[in-house]
Amino acid sequence: MDYETTIALRYLRSKRKDKFISFTSWIAIVGIAIGVMAIILVIAVMTGFQDEIRERLLGIRPHIVLIPDWGVKDPAQVVDRIKRIDGVVSASPFIEFQAMAQGPARVAGVVVRGLQPQDAAFLGRLMKEGSVDALKTGDTILLGRELARELGLLPGDLFTLIVPFGGFSPAGAAAETVKVRVGGTFETGMFDIDSLVAIMPLADVESTLGAGVTGVEVKVKDVYAAGAVRDRIVRELGPGYFGRTWMEQNKNLLSALRLEKLVMFIILALIILVASFNIISALVMTVMEKKKDIAILKAMGATNRSIMRVFVAEGLTIGVFGALLGTLVGYGLLEIQTHFKIIKLPSDVYYISTLPMKIGNLDVLLIAAVTILLCLLSTLYPSYKASTIDPVETLRYE
Repeated sequence: MDYETTIALRYLRSKRKDKFISFTSWIAIVGIAIGVMAIILVIAVMTGFQDEIRERLLGIRPHIVLIPDWGVKDPAQVVDRIKRIDGVVSASPFIEFQAMAQGPARVAGVVVRGLQPQDAAFLGRLMKEGSVDALKTGDTILLGRELARELGLLPGDLFTLIVPFGGFSPAGAAAETVKVRVGGTFETGMFDIDSLVAIMPLADVESTLGAGVTGVEVKVKDVYAAGAVRDRIVRELGPGYFGRTWMEQNKNLLSALRLEKLVMFIILALIILVASFNIISALVMTVMEKKKDIAILKAMGATNRSIMRVFVAEGLTIGVFGALLGTLVGYGLLEIQTHFKIIKLPSDVYYISTLPMKIGNLDVLLIAAVTILLCLLSTLYPSYKASTIDPVETLRYE
């Protein structure tokens, strides 16, 4: 350890005559710790909510949607070619159309997705009533829970599905009506999905409405590499196909979450900035108290740079210790909430029962870097003032 650091650590230790300076240093440490703890907890909550939303989006939405220009002529062949591409987990054809659902309570607009029963197995963990196996029987439909509640329908109920341009008459296109039975209800936690989406067997849609396959849904191994996999699929299938990833389909939502997280980080970083002013005051008082010591050091040959290093080391010690303390407390509270689920959320307002908390190593490193940078900047003025002390003037009357 160099002598500058040794002197800085000695200045931090309390003596009888300068207890107030030591107390001010502890106030600065506590302020930094509170700021770091607040940032960690808030970023952890926002990251937890962001991950929950992503998981629920991907719980029912495909990672990639491939739409051909003129319909899929040979769905089985196209699906087989896609499955052979590196990074693809599964691929399945689908039909999507808009319709009106007429229940005993009211009429509501729905988006109907026709899927093969085996491709709808992912809905199993989302089912609230009934079973996903109901799709294996004819004329059956699965409804989002909010949609079923709005229509006043329960599993086993029959209702009418009206497709505006699903049929033909001598006068041209006409509405097609289909009687379907509710096989069950699912809940993703996303209101826009639960109040709008319905799932039907692909064969029923093709036979009843005579509709062709709309496109192909694709699941990939790495959801963040969906763009690269999409490009490989489009190159393999050739012109006439275009694809959209889950990030592109939910671009506005994901952008809003990222922006909110960034803004909260900046706002909470101001807490650390305010706490860093305590470092300035503590160092200024230390400089005033230690003017004689500084003068003696300079008279013994210490350079201005060495004097600055003493107080920079003292300020950084306060900042690092405060950041470490805040990180430990923040992580401790995060682990308590993760394991014991102390903070509950009202189920009628939120789609999850407990407050989610999760933070990545990159976020922690960024918080630590910002904290140390602010603490370093707060040491510059007091360190400079200490380095400008004239030993002759200070020691003249000693």
